[in-house]
Amino acid sequence: MANYTSAFRAPQNVTVIALIALAGCLADTSKKETTADTTHLAPVVTVTPVNRGTHGMAERVMWAFSPDRNAVLVVADPGGVENEPVPNGFFFGDETRGFQTQMDSVWDVEPSPDWKWIGFGRAYAVVAGGGTGTDLLIDVARRTAIDTATLRAGSFASSGMSMSSAVAQPGVIHIPDNPRGTAAGDSAAPKLFPIARGWRIRWTTDGSTLALGNSPGRAMDNEPSQTWSALDPVTGALHGTLPANSKLADLKFTQGPTLDRSLPIDMSKSPPIQIQRGKQTFSIQSERGVITLVETTAGAANKTAPRVVGAGIALAATAGGRYIIALAPRTKPDPNEMAVEPVVYTVTW
Repeated sequence: MANYTSAFRAPQNVTVIALIALAGCLADTSKKETTADTTHLAPVVTVTPVNRGTHGMAERVMWAFSPDRNAVLVVADPGGVENEPVPNGFFFGDETRGFQTQMDSVWDVEPSPDWKWIGFGRAYAVVAGGGTGTDLLIDVARRTAIDTATLRAGSFASSGMSMSSAVAQPGVIHIPDNPRGTAAGDSAAPKLFPIARGWRIRWTTDGSTLALGNSPGRAMDNEPSQTWSALDPVTGALHGTLPANSKLADLKFTQGPTLDRSLPIDMSKSPPIQIQRGKQTFSIQSERGVITLVETTAGAANKTAPRVVGAGIALAATAGGRYIIALAPRTKPDPNEMAVEPVVYTVTW
């Protein structure tokens, strides 16, 4: 795209739901947040867009579950014209800990092998495109606490058709065991490091080190990193290379649909998803563009009535159904954007 400035947002716009949970509310603060069903004894449902930033020309949707399927990371990965880099958005939810968060404007994101940390590479534009060539270094230096010389040295081309350049800044979120506990808010708040690196993010297999990938050699959204630096997520100590005996964890993502404004998406139906909540079992069903929860508990004399979750089609869900990944129609359709977007429905019983 011609100008990435609007896609890169300042860290203060990060929404950390755990902080809100400290106040006794588990709902996201997005303007799109709605309550889909609030009748007596019914679950409360809120919805969070995975990506509130720019959606590019096409957008891949993918997700990964923790081994027990209680936690999920959902990523919306847009690409620009000719697959130029566009920052991603992500949603993370853990139904065991009752923690969720969403963030825009990241180049990459990955949970630690034990799913207690989230590592990410924050995206900033340092030279705007659109033919302006506007130098944003001073503003980015103020936001990141990184000096302009380091930012300039760590920047990379973010477009093959303009003067745009960008930079990555690594950060982590430490997921609190109890989001309502003392000092949980400090733990859950994103911690950014004054380092201009992190185009790609990985963890070592022991979870002790965050690996920061070097800047891309080409202005391509899927360009890999060739070398890695080692960052201690606790102390912030940086080492130029990973220890020789280090191995990088390989997180497997499920590749969902690719949203393209020129290709229609069938929003009428999707396969049912089975979940279990305590001794009750449910089927998440998507019919005629509406997602519902239908109890399927074997032998239950009095099954609960089907509950509406929201509009769209369900793609996947955590084990207990607290987090439902879905495609939903945009609340404010834009002819220049795709008609649907990836969201996560949070079902609180």
